[in-house]
Amino acid sequence: MRKALVLLVLAACDGSSPDAEPAPAPTARPTTPSAPAPKDGGAPDGGPHMASEALRRCAESKGDLGSIADAITRLNAIIDKGGDGACFVATLPRPLAVVATLNATSAQPAGGRGAPRLFFMLPKLVVTAVPEGAGSKVLEFGQWTGTTRTIKGEVALPVAAPLTADAAFQHILQGSDRTTCGTCHGAEEPHPTIANAFVSKALKPSNELTVTELEELHTLCVSTGLESPRCNFIHALFDFGEITQGAFSPVVETLN
Repeated sequence: MRKALVLLVLAACDGSSPDAEPAPAPTARPTTPSAPAPKDGGAPDGGPHMASEALRRCAESKGDLGSIADAITRLNAIIDKGGDGACFVATLPRPLAVVATLNATSAQPAGGRGAPRLFFMLPKLVVTAVPEGAGSKVLEFGQWTGTTRTIKGEVALPVAAPLTADAAFQHILQGSDRTTCGTCHGAEEPHPTIANAFVSKALKPSNELTVTELEELHTLCVSTGLESPRCNFIHALFDFGEITQGAFSPVVETLN
């Protein structure tokens, strides 16, 4: 057991990632996993664990999100609670479907096996975040407009001052006629009714981790008692309800 724990520690702390395909954008819809996920997110041998007081305060704002506008409202509501990625994740509704990738070539790169890029797949909105590293400095959003297209948005973290309604769109604008997302996602065009918003193709990632592998990261954080931004984020994910294995629609393209 001690040897296995040492191996887990080494894996979680490894800042490198295996070879990955070019980075896709998050767009997915959850499916029911073949095996039930733990209700409190703790793996069976994780030992007793209670979410931190700070994260419990964040979770008081928990609720559904149906649009990028809803996400902006939520972020503004948690400014005085930290306004960071972990706090935002604690507010997401449960059960929560998740896809994780080790892709490190995205504009929001994974930070290694201990800090994968996570896609939180809500029915109308996909949110992506990274627990640690360069990718942890932003939240990215994809709001479905159809089966294969999303409105894109991004917000810098932590949020320290109230965001304007179009902050997520302004952050990715290049000039007035395109965004930083358009190069990879393609077929980009202005949204017909939302100011400064652009719609483009949705893309899904490769090089995925399973929810079971994510649970191992949580078990490690619990069993070692490690206090770090990465573990705080992992606790925010698993300490507030059921996490299930997400899946992308087969009609959404993979960026190769």
